[in-house]
Amino acid sequence: DKMKTHEEWQDRHLLEYQVRRTFYAANARFNLDSTLEVKTVFKKPNSFDSEIVRTEGSKMIREKVFDKILEAEKDAKTKEAKATAITPENYFFSMIGAETCDGRSCYRMRIVPKRKDRFSVDGQIWVDAEDGAIARIQGSPAKRPSFWTLHTEIDRRYKKIDGAWLCEEMESKSDILIGGHSTLKVDHSYVSVLTQKQSGS
Repeated sequence: DKMKTHEEWQDRHLLEYQVRRTFYAANARFNLDSTLEVKTVFKKPNSFDSEIVRTEGSKMIREKVFDKILEAEKDAKTKEAKATAITPENYFFSMIGAETCDGRSCYRMRIVPKRKDRFSVDGQIWVDAEDGAIARIQGSPAKRPSFWTLHTEIDRRYKKIDGAWLCEEMESKSDILIGGHSTLKVDHSYVSVLTQKQSGS
């Protein structure tokens, strides 16, 4: 109930934000890496526009990894993504225990998706005890992203900014059929966050 209350509050009050994101990906087998800097602007309800600021390194990684991520982000605003939100309608939950997350009390919970969709995660979450917000998600996609991807582990961490919990960093590690072991990290630096309370609405 607390998670649902927070999610509804954030949906109502988070109006927009601007964030600079730095993507870094590397492939061990082929000794390739690439960096991408993106300026992203979110505006309520579902406007999510990204502008590439800088790229360097492997062209293949940019095309096969970064471009695919930016395309998938647009899909993540569709009904399919809402159908895979971490809610009792979409997931089974079980308590693992109470912990401390960056100095705040939180609950660690096991999550199992009721349907295997490309945006669903089979793993665990950490929920802030006070706010009911998800502070961390860790696990694997319930559905393999592609035939070539044998296994992927995702770790996504959030931080509280003006009452809203927004992604701070994301890391993933994948084993790919031909490419071998690959890693991806995305760091977020927020330029501005506007909530309804700040705007005076």
